[in-house]
Amino acid sequence: MTALGGDRGEATPQCTISRYEHMCGVCKSNILPGDRMFCFETTHATTNKKSICWGHESCHNTNLPPPPTCRHWMRLGRCPSLQAGLCAFSHNEDARGSAATNLDKKRYGGRRNYIRNQHKNSVLRIFLMQTYGIDYLNQQDGVIIDAAGGKGELAWELINLSGVKDCVVVDPRQLNLSLVQTKWKKGLFEPKRTGPVFSKWYPACEDGCKMRQSKSPRHLRCFLDGEACVEFMNAASEEDVHRADDWYQNQLIRAKEISWTSKGLTQHEDGTSYHEEEATNNVESKSSETIETAESEISSAQEARSVLQKSHLIVGLHCDQAAGEIVDFASAKNIPWCVVPCCTYSEMFSCRKLADGTRVTSYDHLVQWLQERDPRAKVATLDMEGKNKVVYTLP
Repeated sequence: MTALGGDRGEATPQCTISRYEHMCGVCKSNILPGDRMFCFETTHATTNKKSICWGHESCHNTNLPPPPTCRHWMRLGRCPSLQAGLCAFSHNEDARGSAATNLDKKRYGGRRNYIRNQHKNSVLRIFLMQTYGIDYLNQQDGVIIDAAGGKGELAWELINLSGVKDCVVVDPRQLNLSLVQTKWKKGLFEPKRTGPVFSKWYPACEDGCKMRQSKSPRHLRCFLDGEACVEFMNAASEEDVHRADDWYQNQLIRAKEISWTSKGLTQHEDGTSYHEEEATNNVESKSSETIETAESEISSAQEARSVLQKSHLIVGLHCDQAAGEIVDFASAKNIPWCVVPCCTYSEMFSCRKLADGTRVTSYDHLVQWLQERDPRAKVATLDMEGKNKVVYTLP
């Protein structure tokens, strides 16, 4: 059995840094924030229930029980804290990935396999910070567009966790930020919770930030049509502006009439699709969260035009039909783009062909097709399951 860290046979245990004040399981004195500490597993004498105890690094002795196996090591087969030398748990090679989710498990109520990508917004956000740098993302008077942004969580994270000044969601659906706002109010993004390994990816968060109000991203509630958006953005004459403004108002009406259903689960990774033929005047919920996100919707055509004109980066995470539109808009405006493609929609886009004439009918074809759209395009793999290829260009 090979151990990568945390075995008690070593004179020096694998340690981490304490973020809270709590009692040492060996000497019974307090472990203070910033102290180095190790862990070991104990079993209750009567209930036989196992629990984790922590101790000062100086209190370590080889007679103590070994540490439990790292849950990330068992589930994912990797541990970022171990790479930084800050995980106190065991990382035996034979336990690596032993508790991985059964990837053959079907998504409830549908036919798709279960995909473990709950943190996909954070994964892409960190990729953007690494690839473009926070200075470029936070460009003065610039706007990042999150195309087909769904609930708006990626834009929310860029604003509240990375400190980006302005990120606007373009999507016909109503934003739903209840999950990330609940996490914010619980302080889950504060440095004492994210820890020394991950806190560098949360530069806009400080201990106690849960006490202040998070900021909702602005929202262009419409479909992204690359050619039409460019025409709307560049309207100059009074006649063109009037026609473009009418187009935008019609787009707002169209978006609110779309009925979002659970059909099409075999084509959409997040389990939703829209069916315009089922258009209806939906009754949307009126909770405080939805009222707040509704207030962030941009109804003014002038403000919407300004957003598009100031955009300096457009991104799309599992953006489905909008993938090609993102590239069209970015190319027309000569700005970088970053797309994590998802579904191919080969029947809807039957005219898509690769450089060699092959029809785009698979996910790999779609990635290659996007890359061929721009000679500067690069491809990388994100650290998540499911559709994890990202195609992007640099400034």
